[in-house]
Amino acid sequence: MGRLGNIHSYAVSVLRGGRGMYVSRGAAKQPAQVLELWEFEACPYCRKVREVLSELDLDFVSHPCARGSNNREQAVAIGGKAQFPLLVDADAGVTLYESEAIIDHLYARYGSGRAGWARAVSPLNTLESGLASAVRPRGRVARAPGREQPAQRLELWNFEASPYCRKVREALHELNLDFRVHNVAKRSVKRKDLVARGGKMQVPYLVDPNTGTAMYESDDIVAYLERTYG
Repeated sequence: MGRLGNIHSYAVSVLRGGRGMYVSRGAAKQPAQVLELWEFEACPYCRKVREVLSELDLDFVSHPCARGSNNREQAVAIGGKAQFPLLVDADAGVTLYESEAIIDHLYARYGSGRAGWARAVSPLNTLESGLASAVRPRGRVARAPGREQPAQRLELWNFEASPYCRKVREALHELNLDFRVHNVAKRSVKRKDLVARGGKMQVPYLVDPNTGTAMYESDDIVAYLERTYG
């Protein structure tokens, strides 16, 4: 089951051409206050934003908004409607819907600007992301829709293109668990921090301060999440 799941998840990475695997050149700015994203894993528009966050080496807090999640009510209270993705950038004082508007903002504020050709091919990018969601629709429905969040937020070291990280994110979204994402795509300056913390450069790496758990290996992490929060 684990091997088949890995192959299935890897197919999404192939369909997306490895987007989110490498940090872009010129991605150096970091917000003082962590970005917050209301999203769900299988949403093609949310995926596009997560890929850019990974490529700009930006950490963020993911608020899973799978169908039925009480986080959807929170998103409506913040932005006025149940539409995803929803980004809150406290440093910039902005609350944004629409994946393309969010991507433009991220590149303008934290990168070196968005290339015109990238904006021109955005409809094709969306189509491809939608195909990836059709291939692997995990993370659409919350299995703990009214969950009260743990006292301390879980943390995940991750990069968007990793098929193993995807499996963990899907479980977190389905279990309706908010989590802090530490993006460590290739060329990330934060990779050395992960090695210092966990002992090696490998993702996914989950830290649950509520239980004192820190672990590698996607299948072990998913089993832990199901056992502890399922």
